[in-house]
Amino acid sequence: MPKGVIQMIINESDKDDIHQAIMLLMKVYKNLVASSMEEEREKNFLSNLRRENAHNDSVAIFSEQEINSMPRNYKNIFKTGKVKAHIRRRENGLYEVRCMIERKAISGSGMTLDRAKENFIKALRNAREEQKTQKVVRVSTFNDFAELWLETVKRPMVKPITFNRYQAVYSAHIKKYFKGMKIANITAMQIQPLFNKLYAEGKSRTALNVKIILQQVFAAAVAERLAKYNPMDAVKTLKHHNKRSSALTYEEEAAFLRALEGKPEKITFAVMLFGGMRRGELKSVRIAGDFLIIKNGKRRITEQDSERKVPITPMLRPFLEGVTEEQFITAVSYKEDWLDRHFKKLCPAHHLHELRHTFITRCQECGVPREVVSVWAGHSADSTMTSLVYTHFSDSFLFREGQKVDYYISLGF
Repeated sequence: MPKGVIQMIINESDKDDIHQAIMLLMKVYKNLVASSMEEEREKNFLSNLRRENAHNDSVAIFSEQEINSMPRNYKNIFKTGKVKAHIRRRENGLYEVRCMIERKAISGSGMTLDRAKENFIKALRNAREEQKTQKVVRVSTFNDFAELWLETVKRPMVKPITFNRYQAVYSAHIKKYFKGMKIANITAMQIQPLFNKLYAEGKSRTALNVKIILQQVFAAAVAERLAKYNPMDAVKTLKHHNKRSSALTYEEEAAFLRALEGKPEKITFAVMLFGGMRRGELKSVRIAGDFLIIKNGKRRITEQDSERKVPITPMLRPFLEGVTEEQFITAVSYKEDWLDRHFKKLCPAHHLHELRHTFITRCQECGVPREVVSVWAGHSADSTMTSLVYTHFSDSFLFREGQKVDYYISLGF
């Protein structure tokens, strides 16, 4: 036996006692470890709970980048702290960032606080768009309401050219007259002098346009409960008599064509005279074989674009001989006001639209059926079966009908 080693003799009963002691110590150790782990878990749970509850009703802090991504009208109020967004944690675990701006609740939610802030900023953008598209009527003056009506009611419902005419009449004859007037207090007696002045100046057509606008604006004001009644119902107006348009006589047409000789606009006016299009349709005209293709200009904003075909008649063909595609595009690209002025110089007794009347008249004089002429002119067919059938004639038939329009002899050429 090595020196310093104490020999211990253990009998069987001692072994049992030692084994039981070891088992007891192991059990105690396991209980201590389990208790420690449970304590740690409880500590972590309480810590997380405190951290989550700390967000409830706390103020959301936005980074500079987040503030810069907000709509312009909201940036400053969040930068300066005039408005504060608060955070809360819902029972389902979602974070919510919310605030009140101009009595409107704005909020954004997400599984994380960052996502909730991101959705909150999106909600701010949506609120800004609603302000732009759905203005609350808080106006009291006539001009404020009239301008709101033009933008929100009239502009979306009509073509741009029609809206521009409404805008021009309002700016030239209405806006200044009603400046500062409360829409709820305007009476027929206050409006009547405006019409009296227009009639005295011989502007009955302008008076009609003013009447149309005022009637609609006041009707809208009544519907919005900004006025109790429509004062236009008691305003006295005169009936406007349109000057009857008339076709050029053969002598006037011959003189017109001679005056065009050597002028760059010769092709332009020939296409209008022998093609029958409206002045606003001129820029759409193109040549396809034996036809002029014209985009119909007189349609409602809800209707789809459509085109019509007008055969190149013996009257028009000489003017197109040798004309290149580039020259033709230039010829149909003149502005409408320029065409009005230059036509008036050549035909002082007529206006430009009467070239279209001349085309329709000559076609009928040459024996082209009325329904066919209506198709070429882009008129709406009436409800008769004859009119409806004529709109589906073949190109070859329409071309043959177009060859009837040949009256050079009547012009003295």
